[in-house]
Amino acid sequence: MVRNYVRKSKRATSYTKEDLQRAMEEVRSGRITAYKASQRFKIPMMTLNYRLRGIRGVKSSSQGRSTAIPIQEERELAEGLKTMEKWGWSLSRGEVLKIVGDYVKRNKLKTPFKPGLPGEDWFLGFSKRYGLSIKKPQSVEYARKKSLDPFIINKYFELLKNILDNLGLRDKPHLIWNLDESGFCMDPSKTKVVGKRGTAASRTTAGAGRENITVLMAGNAAGHKAPPLIIFKVKNIWNEWVAPDGQGFPGTTYAATANGWMESDIFLKYFEKSFLKEIGDARPVLLIYDDHTSHVDERLIECALQNNVTILKLPPHSSHLLQPLDLSVFRSLKSRWDTEVIEWQRHHQGQRIPKNHFSKLIGKVWMETNPDIIISGFRKGGIFPYNSEVISKEHFDPLAMKRWEKHQKDNNNRNDIHVNDQDQAGPSVDQPNQINRVINENASEGSTTTFEELLLEKVKQHENNNLKKKEQRLQAVWKL
Repeated sequence: MVRNYVRKSKRATSYTKEDLQRAMEEVRSGRITAYKASQRFKIPMMTLNYRLRGIRGVKSSSQGRSTAIPIQEERELAEGLKTMEKWGWSLSRGEVLKIVGDYVKRNKLKTPFKPGLPGEDWFLGFSKRYGLSIKKPQSVEYARKKSLDPFIINKYFELLKNILDNLGLRDKPHLIWNLDESGFCMDPSKTKVVGKRGTAASRTTAGAGRENITVLMAGNAAGHKAPPLIIFKVKNIWNEWVAPDGQGFPGTTYAATANGWMESDIFLKYFEKSFLKEIGDARPVLLIYDDHTSHVDERLIECALQNNVTILKLPPHSSHLLQPLDLSVFRSLKSRWDTEVIEWQRHHQGQRIPKNHFSKLIGKVWMETNPDIIISGFRKGGIFPYNSEVISKEHFDPLAMKRWEKHQKDNNNRNDIHVNDQDQAGPSVDQPNQINRVINENASEGSTTTFEELLLEKVKQHENNNLKKKEQRLQAVWKL
């Protein structure tokens, strides 16, 4: 069977429903004959005669034969699949075909499906009709998915707006900073190469493992770059690992940890000895970063207060949407980093990059980073210029977004509206029940079993016995 059929005849597309209706009115009124109406409105003579004699109904809104599943039920299934995708619970093609087969079996429908399950051709047609496709899903932590709540995000932007206004930083991008750390791989694999078509390409590396070195970087909304902090996975720093003067980024600092990750003490030292020195004497300064545990310390907060630096933490698990360095800088930086490391390895085959050379390379790519890229990150994050609408609606849970819009509408209508604690915290209904209500809006009423019920079976949550036991123990303690 031809899966990508191209219609050759234009008979069904040469006229519309309105043309057919007007032609019938003209003929029935006696103003023109059926033949003249056929010529004027480009309607086949046989088709017009059938409509005039009542043998056939009105012109169909679709071409070809009717769908195996009624259009309303198909639409319900498509909307349900789109809703589940937004929640991160997308179904595979096999699961969709099985759901359709169960639907046909439970409702005892007569379809051309053999043996009771739709095939590849039905799925391709269904996907084309409703704009669906097969795609590889991106892994997203549950905590990150849950944090994309309009109540939480908008509360952050309200706080950011108040801070910018109170500190008078709306027109001072050089006093708005962001810092973040990222790992730089010693055996890069992102850069593509040129080679013969149809054959696999290889790249010689220094070892089988993928060693990463953590680097902390900072930049402001004016595009200025601060010296980086390089964290090696060692016990002590040797002088030989420091980039020679004039070959690294000026002012680069170094640290050593057992696991090569950031720690609170190191972050505090960097803030005191490097960051405060770099930002100069102009105050006040706004510093924005994520809520990683190594970035939160009472000593750091006290030091920031003493130096007139206001710290604003991003909402948990929102860096991919709000943090300037994540939004635009690191991707460009690591692309150039890959190029530099590959070039070095080509001339030093089988050798590991010495730590002092790592310092030189990382300093080089950081110095060559275009300031406009850093400025772009602050713009994309809605920080400078301030823009609380940078995150589009499709990133949020649709039901939470509806509650937020209703909340905003109520606030506009009543200035003294009382907002309870539950609204402030955002949605509290479990996801399966929310999906139930979204899908139910488009549910068909004519079937014994609906696609809504079949889809909800796929997301039904199993009882957590361990959690239930903990709750029982807590209840017993409270009774005592």
